[in-house]
Amino acid sequence: MIKLYDHIMSGNCYKVRLALSQLGIRYEKVNVDIFKGEQSRPEFVLLNPNKKIPVLVDGDCVLWESNAILLYLGRKFAPNHLYSEDPRIFGLISQWLFFGKTTIDPSLARARFITRFVPKESQDKRELTTLREAGRAALQILDDYLNKNDFLAGSYSIADIGCYAYVHIAEEGGIGLSLFPAVKDWCDRIRSQPGYVSMY
Repeated sequence: MIKLYDHIMSGNCYKVRLALSQLGIRYEKVNVDIFKGEQSRPEFVLLNPNKKIPVLVDGDCVLWESNAILLYLGRKFAPNHLYSEDPRIFGLISQWLFFGKTTIDPSLARARFITRFVPKESQDKRELTTLREAGRAALQILDDYLNKNDFLAGSYSIADIGCYAYVHIAEEGGIGLSLFPAVKDWCDRIRSQPGYVSMY
């Protein structure tokens, strides 16, 4: 059985949980308490020398990096509604997964981390301002695209899952979605998909 090393507060882990649920794949969840530093334990470092979650173990296949795991699950369990071998659609899926990791997550996830988990007196206000501005710029790109498209790669796919994880909790980082109505509607469409599970 597939094993997922996970923490409920991690958006990157949530991406994988959501995909597993929507693909109907049974798996074993192993909690890694990142707030207690369990990701630095020697037995975990053997799985991921980068000391981060999630990690997916499928037999002798050990994978880390959440979007790589999404691609692996999509390909392994193909054909399915979350993945496509069509070059154009696969290209769009990859494009948005990369956009998610290079543009959405660095701003939204970091702003959320500081806002939620760093004591107020220790927060770097200048960094937070910069992150929130970058987050809004990323959301504007997403909103402009979603004004003309229901989903990121034609139909609902792992591209949507990859970007949704931190977008739908952007407000936890002090970045409201009220200025991005197409993004809000997209989040609602994702929540209506079969097999949807919430993050918390």
